[in-house]
Amino acid sequence: MATDISLLAPMSLLLPYLVLYHVVWSMMATAHLHPSALLGGILLALLWTPMGSWMQVRTPAPQVLGTHVRTASWNVHHWRNRTWTEDSATVREMAEFAVGLDVDVLALQDVRRGTSAESRISAELAHRVEAYDLALYSRYPIVQWDQVDYPGDSGRIGFIWADLLLPEGDTMRVVNVHLVSTDVDLREAQSEQAKAGWWQSAKLLLRRMVRRAQPRSVQVEALAEWWSASPRPVVVLGDFNDSPTSASHRRLRELGRDSFMQSGAGWGSTYRGLRVVPLRIDWVWTSGPWVALEHRVVKQKWSDHNPVRVAISSN
Repeated sequence: MATDISLLAPMSLLLPYLVLYHVVWSMMATAHLHPSALLGGILLALLWTPMGSWMQVRTPAPQVLGTHVRTASWNVHHWRNRTWTEDSATVREMAEFAVGLDVDVLALQDVRRGTSAESRISAELAHRVEAYDLALYSRYPIVQWDQVDYPGDSGRIGFIWADLLLPEGDTMRVVNVHLVSTDVDLREAQSEQAKAGWWQSAKLLLRRMVRRAQPRSVQVEALAEWWSASPRPVVVLGDFNDSPTSASHRRLRELGRDSFMQSGAGWGSTYRGLRVVPLRIDWVWTSGPWVALEHRVVKQKWSDHNPVRVAISSN
């Protein structure tokens, strides 16, 4: 099963282009009053539901949020900018930006330990737990937490969770996740294309994506099993390194609700490394009474991921 999912993984990235192709094709057929326009319309209707995980055609109505918890998830790229420059100013600027997100719960991935960012963020969000390359900061007390290893990774990779005591007396269980990367980098792809040609470069890229999809499916299943056994409803934040039409997303939809599909708008793209593909690979999930009132992607200039900021409340 995992092998089958791995082979199909690159195909999930093609859905927006398939839809675009059929839109153009249907418009041309309609302009020429050709019967094939009907077929194009039927195909677009069939693709409408899965496209909802890629793009939301809505303008969220302005609303005054009631009692809610402000959360954010951000892959901070080891507190370095996209060129991997070793610069203490970058760390300071990124830490200030993280504080400026003005949230109650901050889930960070790709964290490099021992930087000034830790003390700066802790000054605003005093409660912190960390493991692997993950850090979870909270304005509210953390009453318990733990780390969960992924199968076969010998304690090197996993996810962390924490129970937060909210001011109203409720407890929110929050999970911070970073799944294995797709290992796709625009500069590397361009370099490979220059050396070996576009066809060889494309084959290498597909092979790399397939190879990484298999362990990611194992990680998602481990998360799903833990989630289904949790005695509390959970809120899951993180970098999932997968597309919204992937097997990973479908598996997690069995357990929770994607905040983007609840209250996002537009493409919601979070990954900046591939400009030609609107990749929304950073997700926030709610379950039980927790609902996403507001979902927003915040632009920044350092990391290859833009943070996702989500306001969450109990219904």
